[in-house]
Amino acid sequence: MKLLGALLIIATTTMFGWEFSRRLTRRTKQIRYLKIAFEALETEMTFSMTPLPDACEKVAHQLIAPLNIFFEDVAERLKKEEKSATSIWNSSLKKWKGKTDLNTAELNILNQFGQTLGQQDLESQRKQIRLAISYFNQEEKQALEDQQKFESMYKSLGFLGGVLLVLIML
Repeated sequence: MKLLGALLIIATTTMFGWEFSRRLTRRTKQIRYLKIAFEALETEMTFSMTPLPDACEKVAHQLIAPLNIFFEDVAERLKKEEKSATSIWNSSLKKWKGKTDLNTAELNILNQFGQTLGQQDLESQRKQIRLAISYFNQEEKQALEDQQKFESMYKSLGFLGGVLLVLIML
């Protein structure tokens, strides 16, 4: 019975370590897809002259979860509600941020971009998109460094933490 309990503790803490490790991987992937999303948004808005709700909808179809959920929500609300693009973007962001593995820095970039959404001419909006992409490039580099630095550490700490817990309990 003790052995079964010990194995259960070790398995649980190991799973926690692996989950923290996967979060780092998902964060990097989500930043990469955000860059793709903003490049697609730029293309739709500046070259295709697509209205913002339709552009967000098209971008959502190119993305993976949970990023597509955010852009779908923005597109749907822009079509239905009589609010400004900025307020819809920010309220969708607040609602969505718990579903993502992005850090505060990436969420701040999205928030700052939302402050300018729909309030500038096309060329200025394009510059804001380019600025956001450059910030995402920096965050992606940092996320990759964090992933390389901490991924194996989290996995090891999960297992070793479980072993330590079992030893303390014996």
